[in-house]
Amino acid sequence: MTVPQTVDDLSDVLERLRWSVGAYQKETLAGGERRAVRGGGMRFHFVARGAVDVRGTTRAELNTGDFLLLPRGGDYSLVARGEAVVHTGDMDAASPTADQVVAVLPDVLVACCFTAREPLVVALIEAMADEACGDRPGARSVVTQLANVVAAAAIRNWVESGCGSLPLLTVPLRDSDVARALEAIHDAPGSPWTVETLARVALASRSAFAKRFRETVGDSPARYLARIRMEHAKRLLADQVTVAEVAVRLGYGSEAAFSRAFRRHAGLPPTRWRHSGEDPIRPFG
Repeated sequence: MTVPQTVDDLSDVLERLRWSVGAYQKETLAGGERRAVRGGGMRFHFVARGAVDVRGTTRAELNTGDFLLLPRGGDYSLVARGEAVVHTGDMDAASPTADQVVAVLPDVLVACCFTAREPLVVALIEAMADEACGDRPGARSVVTQLANVVAAAAIRNWVESGCGSLPLLTVPLRDSDVARALEAIHDAPGSPWTVETLARVALASRSAFAKRFRETVGDSPARYLARIRMEHAKRLLADQVTVAEVAVRLGYGSEAAFSRAFRRHAGLPPTRWRHSGEDPIRPFG
C-alpha cells in the first residue's frame, strides 16, 4: 500500500517533535478548588474525570476526555467544576528542529473528546502516571516516550480537524530561513517588524524572502504578523489587560490604530469583544 504524501509530511514533522518530560503529576481537585500554574515551556493537561475551567492568559473549558496542549506554557489557573482528576506534564524540546516546529504552533491546542478520537490515549496517560509515581528504573525515559506519543496524537487531531495547517508545520523542514522569521514573529509579535527586518532575520533579500514566505506559509509576512498579533491581543484582553497596554505591547502606534486593526479582525472593538463572552480559544473537534 502506498502512503499518501500528506501522511508522510505529517510523519516527518512528528518524528522531529521530540520532547523530554521535566515534571509530571496526576492530581484530584475538589469542587471549586483552584490551582495556579506559572511559567513558560510546553505543558499539557488531560482531564481524566470531571470538568475544569482554565482561567487567565489562557482560557478554556475542559471536560472529561479533553486534552489541552500549550506549546509555550503561560500563567493561568485550573478551577475544578466538581471533583476532577487532572494529569499535567511539563516538556522541553529536545532539538533545534523541534523548537522551530513549536514556534509555528498556536499558543493553545484543545482536543475535545480526545479519548473518543484516540481511545488508546487513556491507557497511555494512566501508564505515565504509574511510571511517574513508581520507583522503577528507567521511569523518566518511559514517561517521556509516552508523553511524546500523546502530544503527537493531539497535533495529528489538530491537523485532521482542519484547524491546523500541515504546510505551516512543515516550514522548518522545507525552508529553515523562513522558519527563523516565523520563530522571530512568535517570540516577539510586538516588535516593529517589516518585510525588510524579517528578511534580514531570514538572511535573504526582501523580494526573495517575501516570495518564499508566501510559497511556504501561504500568506504574506504582513498578514501573518497581523494574525499572530490578534491572537495575542485576545489572550491579553481576556486577562483584563487594558486596551492601551495591549496596543503598546503589540507594537501599534496608538490605541486607536490597534482598535481599528482588532475590529477588522474580530468584527468588534476590543472593549466590546472582551465583554461579549467570546472565547479566544476555539477547541477543535
